[in-house]
Amino acid sequence: MSSKDYELSDDEEEHYIFIEFDDSVKLEKYSNIHVLGIDTKNPLIQLDNTFFSGSYENPLGTHIFFEEDPLAQTSDLLFDKLPEKSLKYLTKSRKTVKAEHVYIKMKEGTESEAQIKQDKTDHEISAVAFTSVAEAVERFKKDWMVSHPELFNKTNLCKVPSVLINEFSKKLTR
Repeated sequence: MSSKDYELSDDEEEHYIFIEFDDSVKLEKYSNIHVLGIDTKNPLIQLDNTFFSGSYENPLGTHIFFEEDPLAQTSDLLFDKLPEKSLKYLTKSRKTVKAEHVYIKMKEGTESEAQIKQDKTDHEISAVAFTSVAEAVERFKKDWMVSHPELFNKTNLCKVPSVLINEFSKKLTR
């Protein structure tokens, strides 16, 4: 993106930094690229679901950035040929970030892990013994009322769909 495509506000600055990846990374195949903590000692680079940890290094020389020149011209139309892609100077930088591939894993004891364990225990179903189908249907109605209070009001005691009760009764009689 060139600086012409995006207007900076008064409190923003634009800096170009060369990022060198350890692995052979083709940026074209990634749809989302995020750089976190670029102003810290070790920035984190996320390419979709792949993470890289960076560290600043001093380059041997200067990195020069170019952009495509859509208005490329030649001074001698007869003898000069324009290349397929014409570039023009954009800026230079003496900043390099060396990026190494890292693997992210969830910390033990985090809230997410506790939530996963809670979800597993919520879905455990204990066996219940009934003496009759009518008792099972009544128990189902009570459980339905507790789990779906929005379906009940004072004028209509129970709006349990009869299809559900019939299906439940069929399963019990099998």
